[in-house]
Amino acid sequence: MDVSQTPIELVHRAIAAGIFGQIQWDVRADERARSNRDLQGLTPEGIRRLLHEFVCQGGRLERPESRSEWLQANADKPAYYRDYWYRAVVPVADLFPNGLFVEVRLFDDDPQEPWVEIVNAHPQV
Repeated sequence: MDVSQTPIELVHRAIAAGIFGQIQWDVRADERARSNRDLQGLTPEGIRRLLHEFVCQGGRLERPESRSEWLQANADKPAYYRDYWYRAVVPVADLFPNGLFVEVRLFDDDPQEPWVEIVNAHPQV
């Protein structure tokens, strides 16, 4: 049996795993989220829960990052940084009419225990 999974499949598997997903926060992103008044009190823990629920209910992240300005700005970064970046706009109508923008990277691509790291979250404009 072939157990190989694409990176996007691993991302969705990590986010949907267990009760809260196999999701961690980048330290700087966590600090930004905690101090971002635009998040209207939504905590990193709440964002993780919303992302987990979004994927468990069939929501999907987008991949790959293809905006030329982003690729150009990050051309000097290692390939894994550019190639394993994903984003979603999670519906949160009661707080954000355009949704909550969440960026993650595939942090650990172990096919049995993949993990993602949230690197950015803010109201979608």
